[in-house]
Amino acid sequence: MRLSAARCGHVNVDVGLLEGGGIRRELRRVPSMCFVVEHPEGIVLWDTSMHPAVCTDPIGYWGPLAKRVIVPEYTPDETPPERLALLRIAPTDVRFVVNSHLHNDHCGMNRFFPDATVLVRRREYEHATTCMDDPYTGYVRHDFHGDNQHLELFDYEDRFDLFGDGALLLISTIGHTPGHQSLLVTFPSGQSFALTGDALYTRTQLETRQPPGLTFDRHEAEQSAERVCELGDRGATVLIAHEPSMWTNVETVATIREEP
Repeated sequence: MRLSAARCGHVNVDVGLLEGGGIRRELRRVPSMCFVVEHPEGIVLWDTSMHPAVCTDPIGYWGPLAKRVIVPEYTPDETPPERLALLRIAPTDVRFVVNSHLHNDHCGMNRFFPDATVLVRRREYEHATTCMDDPYTGYVRHDFHGDNQHLELFDYEDRFDLFGDGALLLISTIGHTPGHQSLLVTFPSGQSFALTGDALYTRTQLETRQPPGLTFDRHEAEQSAERVCELGDRGATVLIAHEPSMWTNVETVATIREEP
């Protein structure tokens, strides 16, 4: 079993969305991270970054948000398939694609893994489809809706064990979006890693147990931030996808943990 991290471009995000709320007209450059878990039952890709159209026409694909609020930096050699190739993994090798949520910098390449089942939490999907034609929501129709993907909707209340062995445990961390989830990866040795999606954006939020600035439900987001922090209290290494300081040594891909 192996857990790897892939840096798939960057996003310049309005600071208010990251912390505090609102729009401040000040941007912070953060990485767009994807993660790969090679499990005996199959390869799981956690989040798929941005659609390749963003490389050449971000405003045309994302809409006006890409002008000043969420401004991507993304090149064709930074896409998840290119990064997975460095791990000798082909797109057809991926069994499951799972997203923390369906915002445009987390699910943009779902349909580029032709043999994968895309597991989507039903409450997230149903919310996203009501917002996907509004250019200010961060939900882009073509990312997650329509043909050319094997979509399977599912849902749960608290936790969902992906393979039934405790190795990959989906944990409900709603609040940033209505169906947001995190992933707890536990190795045979007992060492574990919590992949937080956007339940947290910064180390400071991990230290202060505060949610991100952008929330759908502030109260739920506060509870989810607490839940993620509790995973850290119990020994999990908390990996925050948009925290630059956590990924300074990952220019392309890097193995975080591997066990036989």
